Amino acid sequence: MSGSEGIKKFFNNKNTKIGLLILVVIIAAAVLGYFLFSKQNIELSNSNSTKTTGKKVARLLDGVQVDRGNENIYPIAVMVENLFTIRPQSGLDKAGVVYEALAEGGITRFMAIYSTNEAIAEIGPVRSARDYYLDWLSEYNALYAHCGGSPSALGLIKDYDVLNLDQISGDHPYFWRDSSRATASEHTLFTSSELLTFARRDKGIPEEGDFKPWPYKEEASLAERPTEAKKITIDFSIFSYKVEYQYDRDNNQYLRFNGGEPHLDFKTQKQLTAKNVIVQYVKTRLADPTRLAMETIGEGGALVFQDGQMINATWKKEDRETRTRFYDSNGEEIRFNAGQIWVEVVPTDRAVEYN
Repeated sequence: MSGSEGIKKFFNNKNTKIGLLILVVIIAAAVLGYFLFSKQNIELSNSNSTKTTGKKVARLLDGVQVDRGNENIYPIAVMVENLFTIRPQSGLDKAGVVYEALAEGGITRFMAIYSTNEAIAEIGPVRSARDYYLDWLSEYNALYAHCGGSPSALGLIKDYDVLNLDQISGDHPYFWRDSSRATASEHTLFTSSELLTFARRDKGIPEEGDFKPWPYKEEASLAERPTEAKKITIDFSIFSYKVEYQYDRDNNQYLRFNGGEPHLDFKTQKQLTAKNVIVQYVKTRLADPTRLAMETIGEGGALVFQDGQMINATWKKEDRETRTRFYDSNGEEIRFNAGQIWVEVVPTDRAVEYN
């Protein structure tokens, strides 16, 4: 039998015809499925991009305009040290709000709060928790990243059921030590936005935050800003921890100095700035021979600096979980400029000078 006759016989075979029909159906289904799946992926991709590239909205933490869907990323607070020998720190420039208060020995410490999907390669050095920072932390219900803490602070973290990220207590995968730093080991602990996001997801914390924002406003125009030099000086303790802000009229911001030097970011080497500076006076006492206690709940005096102006203010905080609110002399809640806010928590007996 010739080759052509064999092929003809093959295709005339009933079983062959059924097999070919099935093969055609399978191929057609595969092609159709491919196009349907591709279309679905394109639609899904477009849907996701709409979430992040649509109308700009104000971020809850600091009022900055961001893509819709990014305005309430779950807040994370990081304790950052300020021993003068370890400056400059990393990542403070990316925080929405920074609290500065005395820890002990006249040394201040920061609690930086982040609500962003921006990549921050390095945040730190990370240090230990203190009691009174928990009162500010609770206003945001934030994840709390730190390295140990005072015995009373660690007890309160448990009592308050704080969302805890403690490098010493099993959360070390979300931190690293930078051995290249020419300093003692306790000053070399860092984290990053990527590791903090992993931690939040690993602990089952929601994508969005649950806190009450401060009110925000449009900043003053250039013509409305004062032309004379403006400066704020805060005397926390010794010269190394003296804080100064100089007003930058062109950019409507305050340039930060610490210990007589421009306070820089380690990575960018750019000077830290603030859109708003709040001086919050609090009654401060010794809780024991080495630890401080601060009265953060109730009310007291404050100064708010924005747009080159100073506002005499009063702060009020009803309980640990409610926001600290700031009011002017008429009892109206103060609205802040969109951008980074530094809250300088100052004992009532310490000097603050300004012009």
